[in-house]
Amino acid sequence: MKQTYQYYKKSGNVLAKTLEYAEKLTKPGEKLINIAEELEKFIRKHSVKPAFPVNISINEIAAHYSPIIQDETVIPDESVVKVDAGVSVNGYLTDAARTFIFDSKWKEMQEVAEIAFEKALSVIEPNGSVFKVGEIVEKTLNEKGYKPIRNLSGHLMTQYSLHGGVSIPNYNVPKNARDKSHKFIPGNAYAVEPFVTTGAGQVFDDDNMTIYRHYRNLEEHKISDDSKAIYNYIEKNFNGLPFSWRWVYNAGFSSLKIKKVRNTLLQKQVIHGYPVLIESKYAPVTQVEDTLYVEKENIFVLTRK
Repeated sequence: MKQTYQYYKKSGNVLAKTLEYAEKLTKPGEKLINIAEELEKFIRKHSVKPAFPVNISINEIAAHYSPIIQDETVIPDESVVKVDAGVSVNGYLTDAARTFIFDSKWKEMQEVAEIAFEKALSVIEPNGSVFKVGEIVEKTLNEKGYKPIRNLSGHLMTQYSLHGGVSIPNYNVPKNARDKSHKFIPGNAYAVEPFVTTGAGQVFDDDNMTIYRHYRNLEEHKISDDSKAIYNYIEKNFNGLPFSWRWVYNAGFSSLKIKKVRNTLLQKQVIHGYPVLIESKYAPVTQVEDTLYVEKENIFVLTRK
């Protein structure tokens, strides 16, 4: 367990530095692709890997937007920008996000997300119920006139898996719907992430997908050589973690071949795409996320310096 904690500690330290760097890079007029690739490069410079493509989600986009190949999108003036990044150290993952405000009228909503996170932290204890987080987050937000995103949650992380089977809600789950086994178990890492909005408090799946994951082996004899080459690259380099086709493109594969192979692999259900998530009333969303490591008597926030 001591070695595991050291991996998590290194992962969290690199991610904390990455998000500090993100604050310097994230400005109106900047291209999203430049920010994402600079942050991913920063992570790799520390001899570790991104746990997933950097997400840069603007305004009503709550999560899962990562710049695509040759993306021309820029950060708008008067916007709310969430930067969500992750780090893998031998498959031990940390996941954290910060919100940057470029319109002062949403500043309070950012601050409320921070307050909700701190209050959530105060009720978390080893072997304690994850549902206490939902209770305090929703209460805190409602008192300030805001809503949590009910269908987005924090999560347990296990080696090479961002979602380890336990969700940490952002709302007060009815007691008869709670799984008593869902606790903060010592020796594990958890992402806690309040999402705040003035909208409906729900997200929907957009048709657009920018993040993918390899989740089933390929029947190689049924595909082209191009598909085999790209599939082999994905299998070798991403360990079943989410990836961006930018990464494949940057490795030297052409965008035309990538498009064709992506569709083939999706049709064969060899890879899975994550839809961009949008607030149901198109209201802005703020987010705070950090990774915690639970020991028998202590809780450590890994992703803050």
